[in-house]
Amino acid sequence: MQDIPVQTVAGAEETSRYRVWFFIAMLYLIVDYARPQDILTFLGPLRPGMITILLLAACVVFSGKIVLSWSSQTRLIWAFILLLFIHIPFAKNTYFALNAGLEMLKFMPFILSVIILVDSIGRLKRLVIVSVIIMAYISFYGIKHAGMGSGGWFNDENDISLYINTMLPFVAHLYYHERARIKKFLYAGIFALGIATIITSFSRGGLVGIMAMVAVAWLISRHKIRMFVIICLAAFAFFAYTSQEYKAEISTITNTQSGTIHGRIITWGVAWDMFLDYPLGVGGNNFPVRFEEYQTKEFSRGMWGRVAHSLWFTLIPELGIPGIIIYFMLLLTNFKTLMSLLRLKYEDNPDLLYIRTLSLAFLVSAAGFFASATGLSVLYYPHFWYLTAMLVATENIAIKMNLQPEQ
Repeated sequence: MQDIPVQTVAGAEETSRYRVWFFIAMLYLIVDYARPQDILTFLGPLRPGMITILLLAACVVFSGKIVLSWSSQTRLIWAFILLLFIHIPFAKNTYFALNAGLEMLKFMPFILSVIILVDSIGRLKRLVIVSVIIMAYISFYGIKHAGMGSGGWFNDENDISLYINTMLPFVAHLYYHERARIKKFLYAGIFALGIATIITSFSRGGLVGIMAMVAVAWLISRHKIRMFVIICLAAFAFFAYTSQEYKAEISTITNTQSGTIHGRIITWGVAWDMFLDYPLGVGGNNFPVRFEEYQTKEFSRGMWGRVAHSLWFTLIPELGIPGIIIYFMLLLTNFKTLMSLLRLKYEDNPDLLYIRTLSLAFLVSAAGFFASATGLSVLYYPHFWYLTAMLVATENIAIKMNLQPEQ
Protein backbone atom coordinates (compact mmCIF):
# COMPACT_ATOMS: atom_id res chain seq x y z
CA MET A 1 0.00 0.00 0.00
CA GLN A 2 1.40 3.36 -1.00
CA ASP A 3 2.22 5.73 1.84
CA ILE A 4 0.42 9.06 2.01
CA PRO A 5 2.91 11.93 2.19
CA VAL A 6 2.97 13.55 5.62
CA GLN A 7 2.95 17.00 4.01
CA THR A 8 -0.31 16.24 2.21
CA VAL A 9 -2.06 15.16 5.43
CA ALA A 10 -0.75 18.19 7.30
CA GLY A 11 -1.85 20.46 4.48
CA ALA A 12 -5.33 18.95 4.51
CA GLU A 13 -5.59 19.40 8.28
CA GLU A 14 -4.42 23.00 8.01
CA THR A 15 -6.95 23.76 5.26
CA SER A 16 -9.72 22.19 7.36
CA ARG A 17 -8.72 24.16 10.46
CA TYR A 18 -8.64 27.43 8.56
CA ARG A 19 -12.02 26.67 7.00
CA VAL A 20 -13.50 26.50 10.49
CA TRP A 21 -11.64 29.68 11.46
CA PHE A 22 -13.06 31.49 8.42
CA PHE A 23 -16.56 30.28 9.34
CA ILE A 24 -16.13 31.69 12.86
CA ALA A 25 -14.98 35.02 11.39
CA MET A 26 -18.11 35.22 9.21
CA LEU A 27 -20.25 34.20 12.18
CA TYR A 28 -18.69 36.99 14.23
CA LEU A 29 -19.53 39.51 11.49
CA ILE A 30 -23.16 38.34 11.51
CA VAL A 31 -23.38 38.51 15.31
CA ASP A 32 -21.70 41.92 15.45
CA TYR A 33 -23.81 43.58 12.75
CA ALA A 34 -27.01 41.61 12.10
CA ARG A 35 -27.40 40.84 15.82
CA PRO A 36 -29.59 37.71 15.63
CA GLN A 37 -29.55 37.70 19.43
CA ASP A 38 -31.92 40.69 19.36
CA ILE A 39 -34.53 38.68 17.45
CA LEU A 40 -33.82 35.22 18.90
CA THR A 41 -33.76 36.40 22.51
CA PHE A 42 -32.68 33.02 23.86
CA LEU A 43 -29.27 33.65 22.25
CA GLY A 44 -28.67 36.76 24.35
CA PRO A 45 -27.69 35.02 27.62
CA LEU A 46 -25.24 32.85 25.65
CA ARG A 47 -23.20 36.00 24.83
CA PRO A 48 -22.54 35.08 21.17
CA GLY A 49 -20.49 38.23 20.62
CA MET A 50 -18.08 37.46 23.44
CA ILE A 51 -17.84 33.78 22.45
CA THR A 52 -17.00 34.52 18.80
CA ILE A 53 -14.43 37.17 19.80
CA LEU A 54 -12.72 34.69 22.15
CA LEU A 55 -12.75 31.97 19.50
CA LEU A 56 -11.22 34.30 16.92
CA ALA A 57 -8.60 35.46 19.41
CA ALA A 58 -7.69 31.84 20.16
CA CYS A 59 -7.45 31.06 16.44
CA VAL A 60 -5.12 34.03 15.88
CA VAL A 61 -2.88 33.25 18.86
CA PHE A 62 -2.57 29.49 18.35
CA SER A 63 -2.40 29.50 14.55
CA GLY A 64 1.21 30.63 14.50
CA LYS A 65 0.25 32.86 11.57
CA ILE A 66 0.01 36.20 13.38
CA VAL A 67 3.11 37.41 11.56
CA LEU A 68 1.05 37.31 8.34
CA SER A 69 -1.16 40.08 9.72
CA TRP A 70 1.73 42.52 10.10
CA SER A 71 1.36 45.46 7.73
CA SER A 72 1.65 49.24 7.78
CA GLN A 73 -2.07 49.52 8.53
CA THR A 74 -1.93 46.92 11.31
CA ARG A 75 0.93 48.74 13.02
CA LEU A 76 -1.00 52.01 12.91
CA ILE A 77 -4.17 50.41 14.31
CA TRP A 78 -2.15 48.90 17.16
CA ALA A 79 -0.58 52.35 17.76
CA PHE A 80 -4.06 53.89 17.89
CA ILE A 81 -5.21 51.33 20.47
CA LEU A 82 -2.01 51.77 22.51
CA LEU A 83 -2.61 55.54 22.57
CA LEU A 84 -6.10 54.96 23.97
CA PHE A 85 -4.65 52.90 26.82
CA ILE A 86 -1.86 55.42 27.47
CA HIS A 87 -4.52 58.09 28.06
CA ILE A 88 -6.37 56.10 30.73
CA PRO A 89 -4.47 57.25 33.86
CA PHE A 90 -4.59 60.89 32.71
CA ALA A 91 -8.30 60.98 31.77
CA LYS A 92 -10.87 62.62 34.02
CA ASN A 93 -13.10 59.55 33.71
CA THR A 94 -10.75 56.57 33.62
CA TYR A 95 -13.65 54.10 33.27
CA PHE A 96 -14.85 55.70 30.02
CA ALA A 97 -11.26 55.86 28.73
CA LEU A 98 -10.73 52.19 29.55
CA ASN A 99 -13.93 51.25 27.73
CA ALA A 100 -12.77 53.11 24.61
CA GLY A 101 -9.53 51.12 24.58
CA LEU A 102 -11.26 47.80 25.24
CA GLU A 103 -13.87 48.38 22.52
CA MET A 104 -11.15 48.99 19.96
CA LEU A 105 -9.18 46.00 21.23
CA LYS A 106 -12.24 43.79 20.66
CA PHE A 107 -12.05 44.56 16.95
CA MET A 108 -8.55 43.12 16.58
CA PRO A 109 -9.33 39.36 16.51
CA PHE A 110 -11.59 39.91 13.50
CA ILE A 111 -9.22 42.40 11.83
CA LEU A 112 -6.25 40.03 12.17
CA SER A 113 -8.36 37.05 11.08
CA VAL A 114 -9.42 38.81 7.88
CA ILE A 115 -5.84 39.78 7.00
CA ILE A 116 -4.55 36.26 7.67
CA LEU A 117 -7.44 34.20 6.26
CA VAL A 118 -8.59 36.16 3.21
CA ASP A 119 -5.69 35.10 1.03
CA SER A 120 -7.47 34.18 -2.21
CA ILE A 121 -10.00 35.64 -4.62
CA GLY A 122 -12.46 32.96 -3.54
CA ARG A 123 -12.39 33.93 0.13
CA LEU A 124 -12.41 37.62 -0.74
CA LYS A 125 -15.58 37.10 -2.77
CA ARG A 126 -17.22 35.17 0.07
CA LEU A 127 -16.38 37.94 2.53
CA VAL A 128 -17.88 40.59 0.24
CA ILE A 129 -21.02 38.54 -0.38
CA VAL A 130 -21.57 37.85 3.33
CA SER A 131 -21.10 41.58 4.08
CA VAL A 132 -23.67 42.54 1.43
CA ILE A 133 -26.19 39.97 2.70
CA ILE A 134 -25.81 41.41 6.19
CA MET A 135 -26.43 44.89 4.78
CA ALA A 136 -29.57 43.63 3.02
CA TYR A 137 -30.91 42.26 6.31
CA ILE A 138 -30.10 45.48 8.20
CA SER A 139 -31.78 47.53 5.45
CA PHE A 140 -34.90 45.37 5.61
CA TYR A 141 -34.95 45.65 9.40
CA GLY A 142 -34.57 49.43 9.13
CA ILE A 143 -37.52 49.78 6.76
CA LYS A 144 -39.69 47.64 9.05
CA HIS A 145 -38.73 49.81 12.05
CA ALA A 146 -39.02 53.35 10.65
CA GLY A 147 -35.34 53.63 9.75
CA MET A 148 -34.06 52.43 13.12
CA GLY A 149 -31.65 49.57 13.76
CA SER A 150 -31.89 46.86 16.40
CA GLY A 151 -29.11 48.26 18.59
CA GLY A 152 -25.39 47.77 18.78
CA TRP A 153 -23.89 49.94 16.04
CA PHE A 154 -27.36 50.96 14.85
CA ASN A 155 -28.91 52.86 17.72
CA ASP A 156 -30.57 55.48 15.54
CA GLU A 157 -31.41 56.36 11.96
CA ASN A 158 -28.11 58.15 11.34
CA ASP A 159 -26.11 55.07 12.37
CA ILE A 160 -27.97 52.76 10.02
CA SER A 161 -27.69 55.25 7.13
CA LEU A 162 -23.93 55.59 7.68
CA TYR A 163 -23.48 51.83 7.50
CA ILE A 164 -25.64 51.45 4.39
CA ASN A 165 -23.71 54.23 2.63
CA THR A 166 -20.51 52.41 3.49
CA MET A 167 -21.76 49.16 1.93
CA LEU A 168 -23.70 50.35 -1.14
CA PRO A 169 -20.60 50.60 -3.37
CA PHE A 170 -19.86 46.92 -2.71
CA VAL A 171 -23.39 46.02 -3.80
CA ALA A 172 -22.77 47.90 -7.05
CA HIS A 173 -19.43 46.07 -7.38
CA LEU A 174 -21.17 42.66 -7.13
CA TYR A 175 -23.86 43.75 -9.57
CA TYR A 176 -21.18 44.69 -12.11
CA HIS A 177 -19.47 41.30 -11.88
CA GLU A 178 -22.54 39.08 -11.72
CA ARG A 179 -23.51 37.37 -14.97
CA ALA A 180 -26.56 35.40 -13.81
CA ARG A 181 -29.63 37.56 -14.41
CA ILE A 182 -31.47 36.47 -11.29
CA LYS A 183 -28.49 37.33 -9.06
CA LYS A 184 -28.00 40.61 -10.92
CA PHE A 185 -31.65 41.42 -10.24
CA LEU A 186 -31.11 40.45 -6.58
CA TYR A 187 -28.18 42.85 -6.17
CA ALA A 188 -30.15 45.63 -7.85
CA GLY A 189 -32.95 44.95 -5.36
CA ILE A 190 -30.53 45.10 -2.41
CA PHE A 191 -29.17 48.42 -3.69
CA ALA A 192 -32.70 49.84 -3.98
CA LEU A 193 -33.51 48.46 -0.52
CA GLY A 194 -30.52 50.32 0.94
CA ILE A 195 -31.58 53.61 -0.67
CA ALA A 196 -35.15 53.10 0.55
CA THR A 197 -33.90 52.56 4.10
CA ILE A 198 -31.96 55.84 4.03
CA ILE A 199 -35.10 57.63 2.81
CA THR A 200 -37.18 55.94 5.51
CA SER A 201 -34.66 56.99 8.15
CA PHE A 202 -35.01 60.71 7.25
CA SER A 203 -31.26 60.95 7.86
CA ARG A 204 -29.74 64.12 6.47
CA GLY A 205 -26.27 62.68 7.02
CA GLY A 206 -27.33 59.69 4.94
CA LEU A 207 -28.23 61.97 2.02
CA VAL A 208 -24.91 63.82 2.35
CA GLY A 209 -23.14 60.46 2.15
CA ILE A 210 -25.05 59.51 -0.99
CA MET A 211 -24.17 62.82 -2.62
CA ALA A 212 -20.47 62.34 -1.78
CA MET A 213 -20.49 58.82 -3.23
CA VAL A 214 -22.21 59.98 -6.40
CA ALA A 215 -19.65 62.78 -6.83
CA VAL A 216 -16.69 60.41 -6.42
CA ALA A 217 -18.30 57.76 -8.64
CA TRP A 218 -18.72 60.38 -11.39
CA LEU A 219 -15.13 61.59 -11.02
CA ILE A 220 -13.66 58.09 -11.41
CA SER A 221 -16.08 57.01 -14.14
CA ARG A 222 -14.71 56.49 -17.65
CA HIS A 223 -18.12 57.37 -19.12
CA LYS A 224 -18.80 60.74 -17.52
CA ILE A 225 -21.55 61.87 -19.90
CA ARG A 226 -23.49 58.62 -19.54
CA MET A 227 -22.92 58.71 -15.78
CA PHE A 228 -24.13 62.32 -15.61
CA VAL A 229 -27.37 61.43 -17.40
CA ILE A 230 -27.94 58.49 -15.05
CA ILE A 231 -27.31 60.70 -12.02
CA CYS A 232 -29.77 63.32 -13.25
CA LEU A 233 -32.47 60.71 -13.88
CA ALA A 234 -31.85 59.09 -10.49
CA ALA A 235 -31.99 62.49 -8.75
CA PHE A 236 -35.26 63.33 -10.48
CA ALA A 237 -36.79 60.00 -9.45
CA PHE A 238 -35.41 60.38 -5.92
CA PHE A 239 -37.08 63.74 -5.29
CA ALA A 240 -40.18 63.07 -7.39
CA TYR A 241 -41.21 60.01 -5.42
CA THR A 242 -40.15 60.96 -1.89
CA SER A 243 -42.68 62.35 0.53
CA GLN A 244 -43.14 66.05 1.30
CA GLU A 245 -42.23 65.27 4.90
CA TYR A 246 -38.87 63.88 3.81
CA LYS A 247 -38.23 66.89 1.54
CA ALA A 248 -39.04 69.23 4.42
CA GLU A 249 -36.60 67.40 6.67
CA ILE A 250 -33.83 67.48 4.08
CA SER A 251 -34.40 71.18 3.38
CA THR A 252 -33.16 72.00 6.91
CA ILE A 253 -29.71 70.67 6.05
CA THR A 254 -28.47 74.15 5.12
CA ASN A 255 -29.92 75.87 8.19
CA THR A 256 -26.90 76.67 10.34
CA GLN A 257 -28.61 79.28 12.54
CA SER A 258 -30.92 76.98 14.48
CA GLY A 259 -31.79 73.34 15.08
CA THR A 260 -29.44 70.36 15.20
CA ILE A 261 -26.98 71.72 12.62
CA HIS A 262 -26.46 74.86 14.70
CA GLY A 263 -25.99 72.73 17.81
CA ARG A 264 -23.37 70.64 16.05
CA ILE A 265 -21.42 73.71 14.96
CA ILE A 266 -21.36 75.04 18.53
CA THR A 267 -20.26 71.62 19.77
CA TRP A 268 -17.42 71.51 17.23
CA GLY A 269 -16.26 74.88 18.52
CA VAL A 270 -16.20 73.45 22.03
CA ALA A 271 -14.16 70.49 20.74
CA TRP A 272 -11.61 72.87 19.21
CA ASP A 273 -11.33 74.88 22.44
CA MET A 274 -10.81 71.66 24.39
CA PHE A 275 -8.08 70.61 21.98
CA LEU A 276 -6.29 73.94 22.38
CA ASP A 277 -6.25 73.42 26.16
CA TYR A 278 -5.29 69.73 25.88
CA PRO A 279 -3.28 69.31 22.66
CA LEU A 280 -2.30 65.78 23.70
CA GLY A 281 -5.94 64.81 24.22
CA VAL A 282 -8.34 64.31 27.12
CA GLY A 283 -8.68 60.54 26.61
CA GLY A 284 -11.04 58.17 24.84
CA ASN A 285 -14.76 58.82 25.43
CA ASN A 286 -13.87 61.79 27.63
CA PHE A 287 -15.12 64.61 25.40
CA PRO A 288 -18.66 64.13 26.80
CA VAL A 289 -17.23 64.15 30.34
CA ARG A 290 -15.42 67.48 29.81
CA PHE A 291 -18.09 69.13 27.63
CA GLU A 292 -19.85 70.84 30.54
CA GLU A 293 -16.65 72.71 31.41
CA TYR A 294 -16.54 74.30 27.94
CA GLN A 295 -20.18 74.64 26.90
CA THR A 296 -21.30 78.08 25.77
CA LYS A 297 -24.25 80.21 26.83
CA GLU A 298 -26.36 78.82 23.95
CA PHE A 299 -26.97 75.80 26.18
CA SER A 300 -29.47 76.64 28.90
CA ARG A 301 -28.47 73.77 31.19
CA GLY A 302 -25.50 71.57 32.01
CA MET A 303 -24.73 69.32 29.04
CA TRP A 304 -22.53 66.67 30.65
CA GLY A 305 -22.46 63.66 28.34
CA ARG A 306 -22.99 65.51 25.06
CA VAL A 307 -21.04 63.79 22.27
CA ALA A 308 -19.10 65.66 19.60
CA HIS A 309 -21.43 64.64 16.73
CA SER A 310 -18.43 64.27 14.44
CA LEU A 311 -15.74 61.68 13.87
CA TRP A 312 -13.17 64.43 13.42
CA PHE A 313 -14.20 66.47 16.45
CA THR A 314 -14.17 63.33 18.55
CA LEU A 315 -10.64 62.49 17.39
CA ILE A 316 -9.17 65.99 17.82
CA PRO A 317 -9.94 66.66 21.51
CA GLU A 318 -9.89 63.07 22.77
CA LEU A 319 -6.61 61.85 21.27
CA GLY A 320 -4.98 65.15 20.43
CA ILE A 321 -1.97 65.60 18.16
CA PRO A 322 -0.70 62.00 18.52
CA GLY A 323 -4.11 60.58 17.59
CA ILE A 324 -4.48 62.97 14.66
CA ILE A 325 -1.08 61.92 13.30
CA ILE A 326 -1.80 58.19 13.65
CA TYR A 327 -5.29 58.40 12.12
CA PHE A 328 -4.21 60.50 9.16
CA MET A 329 -1.19 58.27 8.57
CA LEU A 330 -3.62 55.35 8.39
CA LEU A 331 -5.83 57.26 5.94
CA LEU A 332 -2.81 58.11 3.80
CA THR A 333 -1.59 54.50 3.85
CA ASN A 334 -5.03 53.24 2.80
CA PHE A 335 -5.16 55.81 0.01
CA LYS A 336 -1.73 54.78 -1.28
CA THR A 337 -2.84 51.14 -1.23
CA LEU A 338 -5.95 52.01 -3.22
CA MET A 339 -3.99 54.00 -5.79
CA SER A 340 -1.57 51.10 -6.18
CA LEU A 341 -4.44 48.66 -6.74
CA LEU A 342 -6.14 50.97 -9.22
CA ARG A 343 -2.99 51.08 -11.34
CA LEU A 344 -2.92 47.31 -11.80
CA LYS A 345 -3.02 45.78 -15.27
CA TYR A 346 -6.22 43.78 -15.35
CA GLU A 347 -6.71 43.30 -19.12
CA ASP A 348 -8.99 40.27 -19.66
CA ASN A 349 -8.27 38.49 -16.39
CA PRO A 350 -11.55 38.34 -14.40
CA ASP A 351 -9.76 38.02 -11.06
CA LEU A 352 -7.69 41.13 -11.70
CA LEU A 353 -10.78 42.99 -12.89
CA TYR A 354 -12.52 41.94 -9.68
CA ILE A 355 -9.71 43.45 -7.59
CA ARG A 356 -9.78 46.66 -9.61
CA THR A 357 -13.52 47.24 -9.30
CA LEU A 358 -13.39 46.26 -5.62
CA SER A 359 -10.77 48.98 -5.17
CA LEU A 360 -13.15 51.47 -6.78
CA ALA A 361 -15.82 50.31 -4.33
CA PHE A 362 -13.43 50.97 -1.43
CA LEU A 363 -12.81 54.49 -2.72
CA VAL A 364 -16.50 55.34 -3.14
CA SER A 365 -17.30 53.69 0.20
CA ALA A 366 -14.73 55.88 1.95
CA ALA A 367 -16.37 58.97 0.44
CA GLY A 368 -19.80 57.92 1.74
CA PHE A 369 -18.48 56.93 5.15
CA PHE A 370 -16.47 60.07 5.89
CA ALA A 371 -19.12 62.42 4.47
CA SER A 372 -21.71 60.91 6.81
CA ALA A 373 -19.24 60.46 9.69
CA THR A 374 -18.38 64.17 9.69
CA GLY A 375 -21.68 64.72 11.53
CA LEU A 376 -21.62 61.58 13.70
CA SER A 377 -19.57 60.39 16.67
CA VAL A 378 -18.40 57.16 15.07
CA LEU A 379 -14.64 57.21 15.62
CA TYR A 380 -14.83 53.98 17.62
CA TYR A 381 -17.35 52.24 15.35
CA PRO A 382 -15.92 49.18 13.54
CA HIS A 383 -16.83 50.02 9.92
CA PHE A 384 -13.66 51.88 8.95
CA TRP A 385 -11.37 49.49 10.84
CA TYR A 386 -12.95 46.37 9.33
CA LEU A 387 -12.79 47.80 5.81
CA THR A 388 -9.14 48.66 6.38
CA ALA A 389 -8.48 44.98 7.18
CA MET A 390 -10.35 44.00 4.02
CA LEU A 391 -8.27 46.44 1.99
CA VAL A 392 -5.03 45.01 3.40
CA ALA A 393 -6.21 41.50 2.51
CA THR A 394 -7.02 42.65 -1.03
CA GLU A 395 -3.54 44.13 -1.40
CA ASN A 396 -1.96 40.91 -0.10
CA ILE A 397 -3.87 38.89 -2.69
CA ALA A 398 -2.70 41.24 -5.44
CA ILE A 399 0.91 40.86 -4.30
CA LYS A 400 0.48 37.08 -4.14
CA MET A 401 -0.68 37.15 -7.75
CA ASN A 402 2.46 39.14 -8.70
CA LEU A 403 0.44 41.90 -10.24
CA GLN A 404 2.27 44.76 -11.88
CA PRO A 405 0.97 48.35 -12.00
CA GLU A 406 0.33 50.04 -15.32
CA GLN A 407 3.18 52.19 -16.54
